[in-house]
Amino acid sequence: MATLSAYGPWAVITGASSGIGLEFAEQFAAAGLNLVLAARSTDRLAALGRRLSTAHDIDHRVVTVDLGDPEGATSLVDATEDLDVGLLISNAGTGRPGRFLDQDLSDLHDRLTVNATAHLDLAHAFGRRFVQRGSGAMVLVSALGAMHGVPNLAHESASKAYILHLGEALHHELRPAGVQVTVMLPGPVDTPTLDQFGFDRTRMPMRPQSAAAAVRQTIQGLVAGHATVVPDRRLGIITRLTPHRVYTRMNGRMMGQAAATLAAREARKATPERRP
Repeated sequence: MATLSAYGPWAVITGASSGIGLEFAEQFAAAGLNLVLAARSTDRLAALGRRLSTAHDIDHRVVTVDLGDPEGATSLVDATEDLDVGLLISNAGTGRPGRFLDQDLSDLHDRLTVNATAHLDLAHAFGRRFVQRGSGAMVLVSALGAMHGVPNLAHESASKAYILHLGEALHHELRPAGVQVTVMLPGPVDTPTLDQFGFDRTRMPMRPQSAAAAVRQTIQGLVAGHATVVPDRRLGIITRLTPHRVYTRMNGRMMGQAAATLAAREARKATPERRP
């Protein structure tokens, strides 16, 4: 972990208020890096920054930003212009399981901005900064579903595939300039996203990986110079060995069940409670 400081004294983390982004903040702070914490929830970021600064004697900066806004990434880049940033964790993402044609087109466009365009903008801006300073590193957080088109999650698997291919290409393009790029491909990770997607944890075929383990293995892969990291080695093996058609059908069925659970949950909330 001490080798992380070789990239630079400051790290920018998007989606830092929960889940994988929060765990990156925890482990980077423990390694002595100063943090730029970016997300939409100011209060949660401020509380996190204060806690980590006190525990690890680091500096932090909170940047409240909505990366679903087309100008969101630019505002984050501008807010860090005065800092010697050497690490970017482009982690923010969103999604909703369900049939593609059942979803509102404007919502799909908004989610595409978060899941692909924001990563593009941040990788371009910080990539130029890192090349100019002669060193730096990026982790672009994709998803294991990016390796296949997943039914009932078509939009997200497609947008995450953009991140995967962008990061793999930049791994080779930027390496001669001293910039390391690694793509993280997490499967189910024990974060609030599982519940937001409508997953029934008791019916999942495998226990979700802890966020701490997923982030720790990704950092190890980054430092080792890997282009991609599937943090849960069990899932990496299953993905390689399972025939494409079987994998696609299996994951599509699981996403369909999650979508049905989510729809039922929302219907219950929308139905007024009857009084006896």
